[in-house]
This record gives sequence, structure tokens and C-alpha cells, in this order.
Amino acid sequence: MGKRLNRLTPLLVVIALVAAACGGDSDDGGDDAGPSALEAVYVQLEGLSGEERRNKLLELAAGEDSDITLYTSLSLDDSGPVTELFDDDYGIGVNLYRASASTVAQRAIQEADAEFDGADVILINGPEMSLLDSSGLLGPLKTPMTDAIVQEAVFPNWSAAYLNVFAAAWNTDTVDAAGAPASWEDVLGNYPGVLAMELGDYDWFATLVLDYFMADQGLSEDEAVDLFRTAAEGSLVVDGHTLMAELLAAGGFDVVTSAYQHRITKLQRDEAPVEWEPAIEPLIVRPNGIGIHADTRYPASALLFVEFMLDDVQPLLAEFGRTPANQSVPGGVPAHYQVLSVDLVALDADREKWETLYEEVVSRSGQTTIDE
Repeated sequence: MGKRLNRLTPLLVVIALVAAACGGDSDDGGDDAGPSALEAVYVQLEGLSGEERRNKLLELAAGEDSDITLYTSLSLDDSGPVTELFDDDYGIGVNLYRASASTVAQRAIQEADAEFDGADVILINGPEMSLLDSSGLLGPLKTPMTDAIVQEAVFPNWSAAYLNVFAAAWNTDTVDAAGAPASWEDVLGNYPGVLAMELGDYDWFATLVLDYFMADQGLSEDEAVDLFRTAAEGSLVVDGHTLMAELLAAGGFDVVTSAYQHRITKLQRDEAPVEWEPAIEPLIVRPNGIGIHADTRYPASALLFVEFMLDDVQPLLAEFGRTPANQSVPGGVPAHYQVLSVDLVALDADREKWETLYEEVVSRSGQTTIDE
């Protein structure tokens, strides 16, 4: 896989409401919270493997005798069944908070500033996971379950749980086969006024600029960015990939630049008039990550859930139409398509540049952002 990042929309979160939504305060249970407690779990698992290790982890989790809290951007259609299955299998309930990745990250950061213990596990987009990691909010992740994960998407404190595949898509009622795009140049140049772009996709944008238009096509950075500026003029801007896909299916616009491929596929199963194939290559692939909050009060239960996601749930994610991160599970990125992977580490130092540049690009739309 190839290279290079999602804009954190500055959202104000009232901490009192945050606490109420989490259903508790920071004094409930788990006296030995934080990284030292998580490290203590790893010490007790050291040298164990297979069933012996799993049984020890189950014993430690049972000793915590508590539900855990998951903050995630995974849709409720998918996260609900996953957390219910975890409860059924292990008898550990999961308090679920679901919002956009940027909202989850902003919430976690503000809770940390307020010294409020909210999440035990966080499952959101890779760029926001990287941000939380650099902010010191993720504990170390030491698990053999990452051995089967795409190694470019495994980091010291978090791992990909599944992959998001960005794909251009179109409405087949308004764009016939002859009029469908065949290249990224077509997507950005051939649909003035009927194109939609997603508000926060600076990672998709940066990867295409750097690794396709510049590295492969020989354009300068300014020339590449100008293609996006021109495309944005008069286009619509949507906040949210699910909303963008639904509006595409409803005929709100003809073409979208960066839909989640799994969402378009799901709409196709429901016989919606949408298409993404033949794919516009290269497809852009980004990890969606999972990690343990550095201040979790229930480290063994949190680790058990993370391992459940990286192993047991991977085939289920494929059934949901998502792209598993576990390489041993069928349903990954179609092998015959060229892909570029978002290199979170390489772009992290330039996050502000690409966020700002993409904000400037989408501002060319001149339209009010669609967010509901």
C-alpha cells in the first residue's frame, strides 16, 4: 500500500453534559486507573499464549466486574450488534457513545482537560486516533492479535480495526455508463454544479495530491491543488460520509468525490441507484483504529474488547460490508484495484497545512455545508 490525513472540527462540548451522557462520574470503581493499571495487566499476561492467555485475560476482566464505555464513530447499525455480541460472549456490558470521529476526539480531549474518566476504549478514524495518541490519551497496545493486521496500520498504542476505502461514486439515474468518470481528472473536472465533496476529507485530499497527482502524474503541488479548487467552485459540501451517500442515492447530486466504498455497496444491496465501479484508481485506503484510553479504569476488560474487535469481529465486519483489517479474513480491498494508503505517520507533522489547505478548497463552494 502507498501513502499519506480528517479535519478536527472545533466543537465545544459542555463537560457537565458529557458526564451525564456517560452515565457516571470519575469516582465510580477502578481505583487503580491509568497506564500503570494497564501495564499491570500486560505483566500478568506475559509469557502466556493461546487459550491460556485468553483464560487469564478473562479472569482479570471478571475481577474488574464492570461494564466498559466505548466511544466510536462506527455506525449504530454496526456498533450495536458488536457490543451486544461482546456482552453475550463475555458477560461484560458496553456503554456506547457514537458520534463523528472529530466529535469523539474533541470530547475525549476536553474530558481529559477536565480530569473526567469517560472512555475505556476508543474506535474512530485513523487521523483522529493519531491525534489522540500524540495527545497522550492512548495507553500501550500489546496484543498478539495485531500480528494478523495489515502491518502498515499497527502502531505502538493503537491498531486498525477495519479500513475505510474512499471511492468516487455516482447516481446512475443521472449519470449513465457513458458519462461516468474514468479518472480522478474526470471526477474533478467534468461535473460542475452537480458534484459533492465531504467536509473533513483532508487525508483523502492530501494523499491524492502528494501520491497521485504529484508523484505519479508529475504535477506541481499548486497545479494539483488547483484541480480541487476548480472542482469545489459551485459544488456542494457535505459533513458526513453516510449523509453524503444517502443524498447521492436520493439524487441530491450526481457525483461524489470521496464516498466510503462500503456505504455505496450497502446502498446497492438495497437497490439504490448508485455505482462506484469501474473504480476510479487509485482508491484511497485509511485505517480506522481502536485503542485503550490511557486512563481506563477497567484495563483487562478494555483489552479483552480490543482483542475481540481485532479477531472475533473481523468476519462480522466483512458481513456488514466493511473492509477487515485482519489479513486472514476475506473481504479486503479488491486485489485488482490500485490503492494508496493514507500514511498517518508521514503526514502528521503537516496536519495543519493539509487541514488548512483543504478548508480553503471546500470554501470555494460558496454553498452552505449540508450537515443534516
